[in-house]
Amino acid sequence: MAIPNELLRAARESSPSRILPGEPMSRSELADAANEYLFTTTGERYDLDRHQIARYERGEVRWPSAPYRTALRAVLGADNDASLGFTRGSRSSASTVALPGGATSEGWEAASVIATAEEMTRHDVTLSRRQAITAAGGFAAGAALTDPLQAWLTPRVAVARGTVRLNPVEVATWEEIVTRLRRWSAEPAGMLLRKAAIAQLSDVNDQLREVGSGPEARRGFRVAAELASITGSMSWDAGLHPAAQRYYTLAVQYAKVADDPALAARCLAAFARQCFDLGHPDDGLELVQLAQYGTRKVADPGLRALLATREAWAYAQLGQHAPFRRAVLLAEDHFAEYTESTGERSAYGLDRAELHGVIGARYRDLAKHEPTHAEEARRHITAALELRDSGRPRNRAFDLIALARVHLITAEPEHACELIHQTLALASDWSKGRVGTKLRDFHGEAAHFGALPAVRETRDRIAAVLTA
Repeated sequence: MAIPNELLRAARESSPSRILPGEPMSRSELADAANEYLFTTTGERYDLDRHQIARYERGEVRWPSAPYRTALRAVLGADNDASLGFTRGSRSSASTVALPGGATSEGWEAASVIATAEEMTRHDVTLSRRQAITAAGGFAAGAALTDPLQAWLTPRVAVARGTVRLNPVEVATWEEIVTRLRRWSAEPAGMLLRKAAIAQLSDVNDQLREVGSGPEARRGFRVAAELASITGSMSWDAGLHPAAQRYYTLAVQYAKVADDPALAARCLAAFARQCFDLGHPDDGLELVQLAQYGTRKVADPGLRALLATREAWAYAQLGQHAPFRRAVLLAEDHFAEYTESTGERSAYGLDRAELHGVIGARYRDLAKHEPTHAEEARRHITAALELRDSGRPRNRAFDLIALARVHLITAEPEHACELIHQTLALASDWSKGRVGTKLRDFHGEAAHFGALPAVRETRDRIAAVLTA
């Protein structure tokens, strides 16, 4: 049985009503005031209502989403979450993995971030894949994952304190290397390319040790953030999830030192996507909402669209229809506004094909809870396949697997198998990464139709690819 949140109820009842003089604030008034605060500070509309406030007061929800906690603190004049009875529960943590940095702003100073990166890269660059997997342990979840990142919202910039000035030509070279690594990260180069990225990060980090503040220093730390984020994605693709978590966290810290909230939000969005892949939508949603709140005053429509797709991803996995549809509509609106001014160019990896692909796959997630969404999933994924750049085979493989899984939901297993056969022609080089994970998902979901010869053959072919 849930323990009532007496602190929240007392805080509300000690706040005067704006409508009835002499009466305490009602739950409806509190919800309306919180929504008004969020609209004023973020420009986004939220739908907190009296029923949700009642759930908070009954203790059914002990840790509301980050925007709602922020709004309730502001409306009720609370100094922190704990004073309103909001605490992280004992939601499962896969391990006690320590993420870099800490919950205090001191852990995010340039010197601390550089020292953390030095230790990480020196250790990781020498490991073989077997050693990396053995040393990895479990991945972090719940408060162990999200709490260290709360310090990103501290207002002061973690400026560098050194005196060395970076050479602009050298920084430009680093930026070109980042561009190449990002392009190569879409190739099945495996652990060798990951080590190259770690080595480059180590070299850049070493040269940032004595750097002073200024535009070139910020460019240098942005490069380091990009390299850490790329390394995180490569680690995730290699199945090294704890390492990916550490590098994503490091990327956010570098971006903080660079005073680049949009870059930090992009890193958090990538981190959230890993959470969804691991089946932790609550953690992913917390990271997305941190990114949204931290960039509420600076995000352009492209970044807002990206974060809205991640928010929709969380709601789809959680089976929450209404907030999912709201997030999808916001993503489409922000994307339209962005492309009107930039054409199809995107700094966020979110072109029209990717938008359709992500939304379609999320409708598929939702269709697992409510099959009527399968047709909408099919429509979006088909559009993604038609628009996909032929030079992005891994994204096409994701689309084909997603569409095949839709056909399983609609009880069309033979058609699903035809799509998987197309995928396997593309996927053999990707079997150790995210494509392999999606194939495993299909393999498990197709077991329901395992008596059919076509399904048996397809599952056997998948198993052969995954064990090769």
